[in-house]
Parts: sequence; structure tokens; C-alpha cells
Amino acid sequence: MRARYILGEILTGLWRNVAMVISVVIVTAVSLTFVGAAALMQKQILDMKSTLVEEAQVTIYMCSPHSTASSCAGGAATDAQIESVRTALEGEVLSQYVGSVEERDQEQALAIYQEQFAGEGFVSNFTAEDMPVSFHITLTDAEDSAAVVEFFQGRDGVDEVTDLLSAFAPFIDVLNQSTLFALGLAVLMLIAAALLVATTIRMSVANRRREIAIMRLVGASNVFIRAPFLLEGAVAAILGGLIASGMLWIGLQYIVEDWLTPTLGAQLISVTTADLIWAAPALIVVGAILAIVSSVVSLNRYLKV
Repeated sequence: MRARYILGEILTGLWRNVAMVISVVIVTAVSLTFVGAAALMQKQILDMKSTLVEEAQVTIYMCSPHSTASSCAGGAATDAQIESVRTALEGEVLSQYVGSVEERDQEQALAIYQEQFAGEGFVSNFTAEDMPVSFHITLTDAEDSAAVVEFFQGRDGVDEVTDLLSAFAPFIDVLNQSTLFALGLAVLMLIAAALLVATTIRMSVANRRREIAIMRLVGASNVFIRAPFLLEGAVAAILGGLIASGMLWIGLQYIVEDWLTPTLGAQLISVTTADLIWAAPALIVVGAILAIVSSVVSLNRYLKV
């Protein structure tokens, strides 16, 4: 009987302040969307850094017949030049930085090239002799990549030395800045949502003063009187969390999975709609807690029971 009464009071309160409730739902949905986006972007940043560290961080491309670098003036790298790079990687100077080295010969390079550009007509124009020998180096500490790059850059027979972490640093910086921006907006919107919840509760208390007075006279407990007001805000916030989860699903599906992942590759973009399994419940819980805390503060101020 009490549960039915409380449910009826919740629905009545929501209907009486329907405009404010809709505002709470919208603001909560937007704020939680930013919170979820920030959390997912931070997960993507951590996963990306982990992937880049596990992969070869520095790659040395030896000269091929088509190289135009000044260090390739003599044409394709000779066996002696390739051996000198191999020896340097195993020597005392670099051994403290190098964790492992994978060497790819011209046949392997051609196979990878054909796989990457499968279906393109120009692929058949290249043979193994057109491909460069390369060394893919995994460092013991990714922060030492600059020292290894500097050691080999401009060396005779070396066409190019690439640093994978440095190459993706601008993209990671953009994600970091986007995370901070999303968190900043989320904080502002959450404050607005809390204030709206408080205002909604205040209006509900004002509209039901007579009912509250009657319940006091018949000896209703504090919890029984306050419960409908607390649950009103929680219901509105939970609806906002559900909408936020739906907005994140749309973003993950159409922006991340359908565009970003095919562009950058599934190896780097790890965030998918499957992450909503943990993100959606977390957002709903955050919204409910925010609403309940705001309701408690508002009730302590406007409802003296």
C-alpha cells in the first residue's frame, strides 16, 4: 500500500512540474553524455598508448632504388650498410635502449605492401627489388625513442627513421584536449542539472504543503514524507542517463565504428559500442546519485520534517 502511494505521489509530482522535469532530463542527458564521452576518450587514449608501446616504436627504412633522401645518393642500401645497422642495434651503445628487433627483408615488405593495397592496379608494377629492407624496433622505454632516431637519421643507406609515438602524438594531444573540454562542459552542465533538480523539488514541496501537513498530523515518518521527492529527482536523472547512453551509442556507432575505425584501423581505435556495457550503468548511477544528493540538500532547506 505504501509503495503504491509513493509511486502515485512520484507520478503526480512529475506531472505537476512537467516542464521542469523535462528540463532536468535534457540537461542531465547532455551533461552525462559529456561525462561518458570524456571517460570513453580517456580509455581510448590509454589503450592507444598501450598499443603503440607494444608495437615497434621506431622503424628504420633502408634505402630502396626509389629513395630520394640525400643519404640514399648511392641507390639502394648495400649489404654492408644493412649489416652496419644490424650491428649497431646489437652493439653496446644501443643495447640498453633496444628491447627487440624485427628485420623485414624485401620479400616480406612486398607481401605487406600487396596486402595493404590489395585490389589496386599499381601493385603489380612493383617487385621485391623495389621494396626497402626495414628494422622494426621495440624499445625497453618508449621515452628513449628520440635517442634511437637521432642515432640513425641521415646515416648512409638509411632512407627514413620513424617514431611511432611521435607520429601519433598530435592525435593523442587532440584527444587529451577534447577530454578536458568535455569534462569542463560536463561539470557546468551537472551543476545546472543539480540546480534544476533542487528547484523542481522546491516547487513540489510548495505545491504539496497541505498534503505534507496532513501526513505530519497522522504521524507519517520522515522517510515516508521525503521518499516521493527524492525519487522524483532520481527518476528524472535516470531518464537523462538512459538518453545519454543512447546518444553515446549513436556517436560510437556512426562516428567511431563506421568512420574513425576504418580510417585509422581497428588496432588503434579500441572503443566500440560494447563499452556501453560498463559506461551506461555508470552514467545512470552517477545521474541518480547527483539527483538524490541535490534533492536531500533541497529538502533539508525547504522541508522541515
